[in-house]
Amino acid sequence: MRERIVHRAAAALAIAWIVGMTFEPATVRAQERHGGHVHGDLEHEDHIPYRVPRWDLGGGLAVAVPQGEFGSFVDEGFGLALHAVYGLDRSNAVGLRFDAGFVNYGNERFTVPLLPSTGRILIDIRTRNNIAMLGLGPQLQVPSGPIRPYVNGFVGVGYFFTESSAAGSSNRDYDGFARTLNFDDASLAYGAGGGLGLRLGNGFRPIYLNFDAQYRWHGQTEYLREGSIVDDGFGGTVIYPLLSDADFLLFQVGVSVGL
Repeated sequence: MRERIVHRAAAALAIAWIVGMTFEPATVRAQERHGGHVHGDLEHEDHIPYRVPRWDLGGGLAVAVPQGEFGSFVDEGFGLALHAVYGLDRSNAVGLRFDAGFVNYGNERFTVPLLPSTGRILIDIRTRNNIAMLGLGPQLQVPSGPIRPYVNGFVGVGYFFTESSAAGSSNRDYDGFARTLNFDDASLAYGAGGGLGLRLGNGFRPIYLNFDAQYRWHGQTEYLREGSIVDDGFGGTVIYPLLSDADFLLFQVGVSVGL
């Protein structure tokens, strides 16, 4: 009888030890999960292990395709564009987007003597027609995933300006030793656009290859095109500005990173 009690007690202790070893890790895991965080392993391994970034910063190449009256007077412009999007909610589905850009839509270049008494020293005169752009407005987007579509709208300003510069005719870098602003005008701008982001890799910070299109309305604006500045032959110039709506489509391709 005594031996049976000892055997039962030993068996009970063995069962208790096994049960304790079985549930102790679960208790530890439960303690580790306190506060909603799992320590020591990746949470949701099928998802990207990074926090949702608050900022999205990017830039790339831009092409401006003139529309309407503007398109009948000038050709396409090429340049650069930058953007910054600040997430307004925790998932970054809603954001505030800031745009800045620059495109050149026309160039003229000719060579003249530096001194009227001799043609031994020649200089190049180059005239550039440019547009600088700013915009601010909301953006709605799919906040994560390998494909991220988005739409946005903005209000801002378009600055149309033409400048001329001079440099030695053999100066290939064309830094220029003189520069003059010939004409400028600014107009209120507004518009809407959208695009698609393709995620590159699975790093800690999301990087996207972006394809973007935006329609920009500028209303009545004065601007110059090639041939709008005419030399009068007496050391002066005559400027013939154009006045029309200056609307254009802005296409962009570039890269952005979440911070």
